[in-house]
Amino acid sequence: MNPTDFFLGYRAAPELDVLAVSLVLIATVLGGVLFVERPKHDPGIHSPRMAWLRAGIYFCGVGLIAWLTGVWGALSAQPLVTSDQLGDPLWLGLTGLCGALFVWGYVYWWPRGTLTHGRRLYLLPSLLFGLMWGACSAWMLLSIYAIFESFQLPGPVTALGTLVVIAVYNMNYQSGWWDIHVSPPHNIRAWNNKKVLGSHNPFLLATLSYFVLYGNVGLFTVFYAVALAASAVAMHFPPYWEADGPRVSLETALGE
Repeated sequence: MNPTDFFLGYRAAPELDVLAVSLVLIATVLGGVLFVERPKHDPGIHSPRMAWLRAGIYFCGVGLIAWLTGVWGALSAQPLVTSDQLGDPLWLGLTGLCGALFVWGYVYWWPRGTLTHGRRLYLLPSLLFGLMWGACSAWMLLSIYAIFESFQLPGPVTALGTLVVIAVYNMNYQSGWWDIHVSPPHNIRAWNNKKVLGSHNPFLLATLSYFVLYGNVGLFTVFYAVALAASAVAMHFPPYWEADGPRVSLETALGE
C-alpha cells in the first residue's frame, strides 16, 4: 500500500495568495461587525444575525487552512473528472454509491430526525448557507488528510488517522459550539445516534474511501456541499435578517 500524494505539491499555492488575503480581510470585517452586534443580542437566544457572522468567520478560517495545506491548490489545478475515470467501472460504481448515500442520508433519513420549530423556509438563503457549510466541511476534512499525508503513510493509514481526528473534532465542535451558536435548535435527541449511523458515517466512509482511491478533490467537495445544503434546507436555516429566537444551550444542541 503506497502513500498518496494529492496535496504535497500544492502547499500555499502562490496563485491563490490574493484569495487568501481576501479571506483575512473578510474575516476582519465580519469580526468587527460581530463585535458591534454582540451586545445587542441575548447570548442565550439563537440569533440568525450572529449565526451568519460567526459562521462566516469560521468559513474564512477553514478556507485559509485549506489554502495552507494545499487543498485549494489541488482543487484549482485538478479537473473535476478525467476521461479515464469516466471509463472506469469501479469509479462509476463508487460515484453512484456516494450519490445514493447522499440521497438516502441527507434527503430522506437526516430530515426525519430534524425539527424546524415552525421556522419559515427561505430556500435560497438556506441553500447558500448549506453549500458554504458543506464545502468548508469537506475542506476541513481534506486539510486534516493533507497534514497526515505529509508523513507519507500508506493511503488507508492516512485515511484512518483522518477519520479519528475528524470524529473527535466534530463531536466537540458540533454539539459544543456549532449547534449552540450557529445552527438553530433542530435535533431530536433520540435521533442523534440514528443520524450518525444512518447518515454521517456511511457517507463519510464511502466518500473518503472514494477519495483515497481516486483523489477527486472537486467531487468530494461537491458531495459535501450538496449534503449539507440538504441539511440546511431540512432544518429551515434562518436567513440573516430573521428575528432572534428561541433559547439555546447545550441541552437544545443535543435535542429534545
